[in-house]
Amino acid sequence: MPREKEGLRENIELLNARFPDKDMLTPVEVAEFMGVSQKTVRRRIRFNASTKRITKADLARQVTV
Repeated sequence: MPREKEGLRENIELLNARFPDKDMLTPVEVAEFMGVSQKTVRRRIRFNASTKRITKADLARQVTV
């Protein structure tokens, strides 16, 4: 079983604190959270193709270094 990346749990905690009532986020919310433009978010983050949203867990995995 692969080991989780360092900082993953901290990123999930930050996302849960910022968006406690949501499970999936829009590109607008992700851009606001990351402090970048929506264009940058759409280029760098993979969203669900059908819903155009992303789960907090998946976002945390993608941004964890």
